[in-house]
Amino acid sequence: MDLVTLFQKVKNNKKVKENGDEALVYSAFVLVLVFAGKFLTDFKFSAVITLGAAVQCLGFCLLRLKIRQQRGAMGISSQTLQMFAVMYVCRLYSTLQYNGYLPVDRTGDWVYQACEVAALAVCISVLAAVHSKHEATYEKENDTCAMWPFVIACFVLSFLVHPSLNNRRIPDMAWTAALYLESVAMVPQLYMMSKKGGEVESLASHYIACVFVSRLLMMSFWINSYPELKPKGADFNLPGFGVMGAQALQVVLFGDFMWYYVKGIRTSSKMVLPQAMAV
Repeated sequence: MDLVTLFQKVKNNKKVKENGDEALVYSAFVLVLVFAGKFLTDFKFSAVITLGAAVQCLGFCLLRLKIRQQRGAMGISSQTLQMFAVMYVCRLYSTLQYNGYLPVDRTGDWVYQACEVAALAVCISVLAAVHSKHEATYEKENDTCAMWPFVIACFVLSFLVHPSLNNRRIPDMAWTAALYLESVAMVPQLYMMSKKGGEVESLASHYIACVFVSRLLMMSFWINSYPELKPKGADFNLPGFGVMGAQALQVVLFGDFMWYYVKGIRTSSKMVLPQAMAV
């Protein structure tokens, strides 16, 4: 067997055809991560914020790949994507102008913001694909968890309870609104999956798992930074409580899903959700 024959056998392998693009995405992510770790970070603990943003961006890339492979938008919640788009706009309004919530190592100079801009761009591209080319395959009848009550509640709550690390009311509120939106953005997606039940396509499950891992990374950072959120002269750290409460809510919301996700990995089978899974 020569090298050409070997290459052709690998190329024509069924598993390679099915998972080649996915492997390419993961490989590119690892290469970028290694490069950034080597040249763009000081390996300080605050870099976990940038890592969390990168992992979440990877999740949206996997979702975009899912649409490409399936040639359809089946199982994708437009409501969730719209909430993420609003969330990124709010957070970038703060982080592109002020440094109160940025990593203190070199990734806070531009890498963190670049990850979030890239994630916003991919999120918008997925939304555009869902509502244009693949509109016929979008399962609107299952995507019935309205986003606006969550959006309004998050903005009102950010007005009432927000940290002041930027020392600017509007940017601080924008960052906090983004945090609260992020904590509930996956509710429509999880509700849609629980409504349908049955098997979950692997890329869709990996997308949600990436968002969950990103939340864990963010939560680990803010646990250590909790005292810094306390207002000067205050007896109770209400902003810190709001930030940690939002992070904890995300972990709770993902609980059922991640149980079935890990179970599927352990049994080397596709993830299957019961139709009555609680969200």
